[in-house]
Amino acid sequence: MFQMVCMTCGQTCSDVSLVACPHDGGVLDLRYDSEAFPLQPHLPGMWRYAARLPLTDPKHIVSLGEGDTPMVQSSQLGADIDLPQLYFKNEGLNPTGSYKDRIASVGITYLRQLGRSAWAATSSGNAGASLAAYGARAGVEGYLFTLESAPRAKIAQIMSYGPQVMSVKRLGYEPAAEIATWANIAALCDANDWLMLITARSNSPQAMEGAKTIAYEICQQLDGEAPDVVYVPVGGGGLISCIWKGFKEWHAAGRISRLPRMVAVQPLGCDPITQAWQAGRPVEPIEDCGGAVSGISLTSPPDGDLVLQDLRESDGWALSIADEDTYRAQSALASREGLFVEPAAAVVWAAARADRLSGRLSGNEQVVALLTGIGFKDSKAVQRMSAEEPLPLIEADDILDIGP
Repeated sequence: MFQMVCMTCGQTCSDVSLVACPHDGGVLDLRYDSEAFPLQPHLPGMWRYAARLPLTDPKHIVSLGEGDTPMVQSSQLGADIDLPQLYFKNEGLNPTGSYKDRIASVGITYLRQLGRSAWAATSSGNAGASLAAYGARAGVEGYLFTLESAPRAKIAQIMSYGPQVMSVKRLGYEPAAEIATWANIAALCDANDWLMLITARSNSPQAMEGAKTIAYEICQQLDGEAPDVVYVPVGGGGLISCIWKGFKEWHAAGRISRLPRMVAVQPLGCDPITQAWQAGRPVEPIEDCGGAVSGISLTSPPDGDLVLQDLRESDGWALSIADEDTYRAQSALASREGLFVEPAAAVVWAAARADRLSGRLSGNEQVVALLTGIGFKDSKAVQRMSAEEPLPLIEADDILDIGP
């Protein structure tokens, strides 16, 4: 069982369905009755960690086989920069192609526990696809509000699952539009007794618990220990905050002897969290978004201040990566590692490389870079990778002349 505790005032909320503290509006954190928790291998995928998820009865679980994603050691890129213990955690191999499936699985499961009939959310693509898929699996209605500029490939995937999809003017580019969208979705859900499933701890603390299972898996895949450094793409901030929570819970349960340093990676030009980190101040909305990397470009990150707190607590840091460096990283991951990821995922390899070349990483660290989504999510970026590559037209007999 669990309780909801305000991360600002520390008060416990008896109503576990709340998404914000009724006393001061603070972010609520789920706290569980015991630090030790047994694994439940009879449950599917990440649900073996059900003792640390907001589940009251396994009959409510909505699963498509999320979790258990592979973590592979770098075969070439790590050696290029003398970083031999570099690992990639490939979340793009979740059912709909991103880590958001973990959140959607918990969120739709929680919706069923509450007996609600529909969900509503905002997303630039990945979260919408996950929620739509798991909502279809559960037989509930969905309403998705997206960006005007969201990649069409992502929107097409979402629409295939059948929810109602609408784009919101200026969403993703103007802080006022973002804030108004979140507030109005919340009001819509309150009026209809639906569940708001925005992938942020400040909006959907119960559903976001699914993301922390990434940390549990990383530790198990590294033979029962945490890595030294973990690189995470950051847009709204909820993912890195939940992963850090996962590491702390695994440590409190006595399953690891140390905690990693967390690194928040943002796109240069749309990086309010990095700017705040470097200036030593709280996160402030930025007026415009100059970055082109979809999925992690937010002018007003809802969990931004939680990220700053987690970076301080983990002795980590934040940095931003130029779009061109991100696209080069995407190409390198595909051609040198066989890892086909979207730009929002590739940004972590660009960041690890930059930190190694600058000397921030010594080369002795065990590093995990989280690849959050598969490459098919952004068709324009895929075309960009191969746009200048020639495609020769040959005769069938010319095949015999091919070779070294």
